[in-house]
Amino acid sequence: MSAARWLLASLKPAALAGLACALVAIGSPCRVDARQPAAPPVAAGDLPADLALIPGDALGFVHVRVADAWKHESVKMYRQMFLKAGPKALAALDAQFVPPPSTVDRVTAIALPMEPGQNQPVLVGVVTFTAAFDPASVRQAYLPDAKPLKSGGRDYYVDEKQHIAVHFPDDKMLVFGDEKGLPAFLAHPAKAAGSMTAAVRLAVGKTLFAAVNAKKLPLPPELEHLPPEFKPLLQAEFATVSLDLAQSATVAAKLVYANEADAMAAEKALRKAAELARMGLNQPRMEAEKQLYPKQPLLKPRPIEDLPIAVGAVAALGALNVADEILADPPVTREGNALAVSVTAPPWATAYFGMSAVSVGLLLPAVQKTREAASRARSTNNLKQIALAMHNYEATYGTLPAAAITDKNGKKLLSWRVSILPYIEQNQLYNQFKLDEPWDSEHNKKLIPLMPITYADPRLPAEVGKTFYKVFVGKDAGFDPVKKRRFVDITDGTSNTFMAAATGEPVTWTKPDDIEIDIEKPLPDLMKPFGSLLVAFFDGSVRYVAPGVAPKTLKALITPTGGEVVTDY
Repeated sequence: MSAARWLLASLKPAALAGLACALVAIGSPCRVDARQPAAPPVAAGDLPADLALIPGDALGFVHVRVADAWKHESVKMYRQMFLKAGPKALAALDAQFVPPPSTVDRVTAIALPMEPGQNQPVLVGVVTFTAAFDPASVRQAYLPDAKPLKSGGRDYYVDEKQHIAVHFPDDKMLVFGDEKGLPAFLAHPAKAAGSMTAAVRLAVGKTLFAAVNAKKLPLPPELEHLPPEFKPLLQAEFATVSLDLAQSATVAAKLVYANEADAMAAEKALRKAAELARMGLNQPRMEAEKQLYPKQPLLKPRPIEDLPIAVGAVAALGALNVADEILADPPVTREGNALAVSVTAPPWATAYFGMSAVSVGLLLPAVQKTREAASRARSTNNLKQIALAMHNYEATYGTLPAAAITDKNGKKLLSWRVSILPYIEQNQLYNQFKLDEPWDSEHNKKLIPLMPITYADPRLPAEVGKTFYKVFVGKDAGFDPVKKRRFVDITDGTSNTFMAAATGEPVTWTKPDDIEIDIEKPLPDLMKPFGSLLVAFFDGSVRYVAPGVAPKTLKALITPTGGEVVTDY
């Protein structure tokens, strides 16, 4: 789930009800108050430097005041335990990193709006510090090979091997992202107004604040066919969740609409949805009761193995009844053009929220790594789908597809990516192509924007209709430029031979444009642009090839009949 989708999910009425239920269920009553006083508006010129970086048309942001949360009275016990390590240990911790960890003040994650063809937003992180640091020391410690570049008139540094870029607005702040995301952020037009402008001002002084631009968020498929009476809920301009720490923690959420009439319609839809949700509780309630109440009177105690089932049924009934009470009168009120709710936790639970804010702030910089892992997993799955399609094609026709569909004179017309469309559940799209015309004919070029998601590598954005997935083509490669191959022709073994990989510059997916291989010449840099190679083998497996593998080894893995023995890579 992307950060933007997580923010949206956090703001759903059901999630708000769940939070209230959780606070009640853990033992102490919580106070629900939808009339919390609104914070006074903050003028744009008075914004802190990190919040001022958020463009008015941003997709969303999360802002955490880490230092304030750490200093709060509610986390005193945890703070004192940390300090028990002693001055020597704390000084050693600060001395081993730049900037010193103890000087972290605020952390912000910003998502830019998605452009057409993008499957995930650009994310950047902003970290501010309480003490000045030397940017050159940071670069030397963590990005020694970084190159200085400019974007949007601002300097930044990029390490192409690590795919990390960093910008230093001043000596107390750094902005970081990947090698493509950060320059896109720096070049993004600064807009003074937009849906996020008001949300940014509300974030000032909040321990934790998250907002999402609902208008720019892609609508999940399951909501596209929402009944008309519930659609006013989807008309929100933006949504926010905030955490304030005082003597007790207060979690507040808002859905902000364009005008009061839209907010009234949304409130009506929300209460109707709550009625429907109450009806939805009937089935799980009946299931829980079935586990607890026998059809016939018991003549003897139930087996001891049934105890967990019975206890679970009682707990489920209790939770369902709490949810029913909340849904019967949702703790949501309308404040002008907004729907608002706030939940005040009991004092003893405030420490939990305080430490949660600290944890979120410290973990936000790791969001990019998490996204990278998830994106690589999706790219791996894409390559598996491509390899499976190749196997199914070969099972149908007795050969693998040619690298290109050609005319009777051997002129290349369309890519193998078109040939396997029926085997990646895209038969309807396949039937739209004129296979006797080139990829850029008047008819076929209209189909370029319809590129299947299987051909989109989520790790890097590319233009609409372009893909990084290519096969190796040449007389000494898995795909011959003239004749079709069979699996039995791969005498080096299907588990030892490259089939397709994500590498190089993106190409138009319908164009017969792949990795041309001449074994007598140096290989192209297969590690670009991802810094490593994700490759599908002819046996259908997908493997990660780390940078630094010898060209001789890569050539041996590309050739299908070379007879080389490859044992380690």
